Amino acid sequence: MRIEPATLADLDAIETIERHSFPRPWPRSQFEAELTREHAHLLVSRDPHVIAFANFWVVAGEVHLHSIATHPDRRRGGLGAGLLAHLLDLGRTAGATLATLEVRRGNVPAIALYEHHGFRTVTIRTGYYQDNHEDALVMVAELG
Repeated sequence: MRIEPATLADLDAIETIERHSFPRPWPRSQFEAELTREHAHLLVSRDPHVIAFANFWVVAGEVHLHSIATHPDRRRGGLGAGLLAHLLDLGRTAGATLATLEVRRGNVPAIALYEHHGFRTVTIRTGYYQDNHEDALVMVAELG
């Protein structure tokens, strides 16, 4: 498995994984825009095709994780954990001292992954998700 920056050629695979992973997937145009933002990072995991991705920003000394997802056929194999560890290392290298994210309260596997990597819940955003008004946990990890 290789982890590397995404390119325009990867967007079809990212879009497929996104649709299988989230109730309200981002449109392709949003991922295209991420590829042009200086502070945005879109990473892919390949084996040899794109099997997972992570989308995050490094800005103002913080990593903000927008999404991390694995193709349904490749889940539960440690790809998400590998991507998360990699992006947190990139954030540290860039001088970030904190990582933040929002996760659905009911996404138990994701919460366990984040807690394993040092994230803790700091607050709850009630009714945050528009599709079903599920709460979001706001999680933070210090990157010291």
